This record gives sequence, structure tokens and C-alpha cells, in this order.
Amino acid sequence: MARLISVADDVYEELTARKGKEDSFSMVIRNALGKKESNRDAILAFAGKGGVDEKKIKELGKEWKKWTKKYA
Repeated sequence: MARLISVADDVYEELTARKGKEDSFSMVIRNALGKKESNRDAILAFAGKGGVDEKKIKELGKEWKKWTKKYA
């Protein structure tokens, strides 16, 4: 469903410049807004339930052991 919105002239010029000949204004605005992450997704990612890189975890564990031997 299409909606009518009003934007300032400078915003319209910026959107037109980003749009080019191929994209629509909707696509330009969608890309500018980006994908919003829900609070649930952000919390799960922070808590380690998101995509976990096992290789990075092992690497950090090794570095943590070195640090604790040196400073703890």
C-alpha cells in the first residue's frame, strides 16, 4: 500500500541522488533505515545465544590464561 509523505527539498535531493535510475524511493529509504534488530535478538546475541564463533572463543580462552598467569 502506498503512502504520501512530505520531505524537505534537501532530503528529496539526497534521496534522488541515492536512487539513481534503477531503485525506487522505497528501496533507498529501506536501505537507509537498515534492518532493525529487536530487543530480544540483541539480548540473546549479548547473552551468547546468537551466532557463537567457537574458534574465537577458544582463542580468547588461551589469551585469558596468558593474561591470568602474567597479572593474577
